[in-house]
Amino acid sequence: MKAYMEKMDETYRNKNYPQGSFFEKAAKENRRGNMILAVMAGIVSAALAALLLWMVSLVQYHSGQGNDESVKVGLIFMAVVAAVLALCLFGLVMAVRHIRDGVGDVMKKASKNCGLTEEELREFDRQAMQSDSYVLSLTGKLSAAMAGQKDGILTRDYIWLGDTRSSILKRQDIVGASLYHWYYYVNKKRVRSLNLALLNKDNVMASAEVKEEAGRELMALLAQENPAIKLNQGILEEGKEFDRWREEHTKAKS
Repeated sequence: MKAYMEKMDETYRNKNYPQGSFFEKAAKENRRGNMILAVMAGIVSAALAALLLWMVSLVQYHSGQGNDESVKVGLIFMAVVAAVLALCLFGLVMAVRHIRDGVGDVMKKASKNCGLTEEELREFDRQAMQSDSYVLSLTGKLSAAMAGQKDGILTRDYIWLGDTRSSILKRQDIVGASLYHWYYYVNKKRVRSLNLALLNKDNVMASAEVKEEAGRELMALLAQENPAIKLNQGILEEGKEFDRWREEHTKAKS
């Protein structure tokens, strides 16, 4: 698995985690993303507000001319523009609200998402930066960029596949692993990607796009150190087949 899993060395750590912390980097990226979103939402909101004012003046003009049909059409368009403007303003408010989110806020979101305590997440952060952890490059650089996926991290006790939601799992809690096909659309064309799903005892799932060889080797490695993990040898299809696989593990727990 050398091509997909490399030791966390000082060069990689300094380049990708200059603060020496997974969550410090996540907080920085969160701030940058919200700043970009706030600027974009502000620009679009200003343009929509200007358009709405122009439409108001136009409706008033046609109303004065007695053009009732034009007024009705204008009011419909105004309602649509006003609704979109409200959504943009909401996005602007939320972005501004979260610009100042720090490490603690990011950890709270991650804790809610993956079910780990903040203390466990701090332990993951500590282990992730150590030289005995591994960097996981489970798919090609282009595919990862298109999926918004980063290099994952495998530590002594935890695994993160590189997803944007920081779905960090405790290795000893993983009960199932499988490859599955996930479908999405690009320019109305249906595209298929191969993903790896890791499921823990609390039905929390971590997922990321993988090359088949990398996914199978990682599954085998995890199961080798934790025989309780049930590996699905085939490739599941998104939808009912995949849902049944998850339900089987949930029923097994209960």
